[in-house]
Amino acid sequence: MSKTVFLLLEQEPINQIGTNVLAPLLRTQGFEVQKGTDVSQVQPDTAYLFIETSNDDAWGRLKHHLINLKVECDIVLFNLDENPELANRALLSGIRGVFYTSDNADVMMKGIRLLQENQLWYRRDVMCNVLNRMLHFNKDSLHKLTEGDIEPVKLTKREKAIVGLMSKGAKNKEIAEQLSISPHTVKTHLYSAFRKTKCRNRIELLSWAQTNIPNELR
Repeated sequence: MSKTVFLLLEQEPINQIGTNVLAPLLRTQGFEVQKGTDVSQVQPDTAYLFIETSNDDAWGRLKHHLINLKVECDIVLFNLDENPELANRALLSGIRGVFYTSDNADVMMKGIRLLQENQLWYRRDVMCNVLNRMLHFNKDSLHKLTEGDIEPVKLTKREKAIVGLMSKGAKNKEIAEQLSISPHTVKTHLYSAFRKTKCRNRIELLSWAQTNIPNELR
């Protein structure tokens, strides 16, 4: 696996956490650290993209970065002020973790190590909030099933296979390799599954799959 991390900094850095704290901690874990202010500078061998995130239209700026990102890698936010809604959106969007301006070096090191173990790094209140949203989503689905006969959602065999691999933690590139298709084709099938199930992101799609096609996730 690539050991390269790219720190995407604001044009006017919020503070020096990225340079003075985060970068040295990443290097102690064997990462090569690259820095820049433009997402186009991210290299294809990048394993993690750490995006500095201010409160100035944070979600809009983050979406701009992700739309223009051409590399398949894990996304992490850092230098985030107390912004629970942004953290909630980040988790629901598949971003791997969030580091806050108030985090000290010990907290950041713990988060980096858990990310290396393919775990998420979010505060407990954020995780609970997102879980509650997922449970509410399931309740809405159950309620709709009682309203009358509804044509069942039918995913194709390939869409089910992709959802099954995704539930095991596989990324788009890994799914493409296992199914001998291109990453672009994987994205196309995922978008189709989102449309059919009316799910907004991967977490909702996995929640839907656990309820409707549990056998495909074994």
